[in-house]
Amino acid sequence: MGSTADGGPRPGLVLAAILGGGFMAATFDFFAAMLICHGTASGVARAVARGWYGAGAKTGGQPVDVVGMASHWGILLVAAAIFVLASLRFPALRRLAWMAGPLFGACIYGVMHYVVLPLSAVHAVNNPKGLAFAEEFAGHLFVIGLPIALWARGLLGRG
Repeated sequence: MGSTADGGPRPGLVLAAILGGGFMAATFDFFAAMLICHGTASGVARAVARGWYGAGAKTGGQPVDVVGMASHWGILLVAAAIFVLASLRFPALRRLAWMAGPLFGACIYGVMHYVVLPLSAVHAVNNPKGLAFAEEFAGHLFVIGLPIALWARGLLGRG
């Protein structure tokens, strides 16, 4: 691990942990959504873009796809930054990455379903039930939260 004179991690490692964790989580989640929903990349991107455009995202074409993909990756980069920066203050998040990551993923699920989506152009949130809920919730735990935590731990150490 590289560290600065004051013992903190080098800024480059912090940025690498954010980018690595965020991009991996976003990519895994994007492909998981395609597999679970039997959809295309464009369909998943437009589903995300509904947050900006509402129902008009379905017919928006490639510019809407780009907005949806950029939004998806942007949201998870911000999530990774939150976790990585919090782990600098609370190193136990990295020491216990196998638990902290899934818990962080559960928090992301809650924020997305109960804050972000109701405030978006989607407005009414159709919360999944049964197997659909289990797939989506497990995805947030293990496809989003865990990779972010493991990238932080891998690049910044156990704390």
